[in-house]
Amino acid sequence: MSGARKISWNKHMILLLLLIFWAAMIITNPAFRNVDNLLNILRESAFTGITALGMTYCIIMGDFDLSVGSMLALMAVVCVRLLNICNMWLAFILILILGVICGAFNGFIIAYLKISAFIVTLGTFYIFRAAAYIITDGKTVVYSDRFFMFLGNGSIMKMPVPFCVFVILAAAASVILRHSVYGRSVIGMGNSPKACEISGINTKFTKMSIFIILGGFTAVSAILTASRQASAGPGMAGNFHFDAITMVVLGGTSLAGGEGSIFNTVIAAVFYTSMSSCMNLYHIDTQWQRIFMGLVLLAAFSADLLKHAGGQMRRKRNLNNIGEKEETT
Repeated sequence: MSGARKISWNKHMILLLLLIFWAAMIITNPAFRNVDNLLNILRESAFTGITALGMTYCIIMGDFDLSVGSMLALMAVVCVRLLNICNMWLAFILILILGVICGAFNGFIIAYLKISAFIVTLGTFYIFRAAAYIITDGKTVVYSDRFFMFLGNGSIMKMPVPFCVFVILAAAASVILRHSVYGRSVIGMGNSPKACEISGINTKFTKMSIFIILGGFTAVSAILTASRQASAGPGMAGNFHFDAITMVVLGGTSLAGGEGSIFNTVIAAVFYTSMSSCMNLYHIDTQWQRIFMGLVLLAAFSADLLKHAGGQMRRKRNLNNIGEKEETT
């Protein structure tokens, strides 16, 4: 019974932290408990959180993508440019296709040419950003159609539209990860790529497909972000990749791969955005906010490394215990 409680505690730690944080802020800060502020937190969590869903798949597999911020900037400026010259829904479809192409470009080089994800996505971090500057000539592009702005700023039954999209995509991503052959392949890739190959899984295609999925999720984030601002610029989303990775790791997804939760990523996105909202309410200087968020990033990574090291020690101890029992028998 105590073991079951311990597992439950570990699984829902980020939810517990969010509830404690919200309770403390609601009690101590009247502005925080304003319904509009809480709904705004949900809204803002979606813009990075949607990409964090794809990043969860990527990190579970054992890789990560540093190019998503530049990818988002590229797709956002292309989206606004297209909206000014063609049908809105056609523009959205083309942006989703562009997201798939960008993800496939990363995934193909990583999976088939076997170059490190760090090197590849660091390179495309600069390529995608430079492309955004070239397309716009370094200028911000604007599109202020009412329905387009509704996607990023509107609400359905008081619930922010971006958060509704976030929840729908999270539910789909969670079902696929936990209840499909593909999802088990993703988790298996993080645990042992060699075992996956032996069992007949096309590991190269699976790895490439995960980067394609991440590109698709980033495309949705790009559309909603451009809608929120009614504009897009080549310099936007500068720290986007760090925010997305931090949300995933805060949610308990292991950097070592093979373990993660879409639900916890959603909760971590809300928690991360809540901390940012809290600092804004207390008028904390932007540079100090960056220092604090950097410390959160380091804490999340350190906790994951300690957790991984602890797991290895426990497995080693269990193996030793088994060996001792075999010797005595």
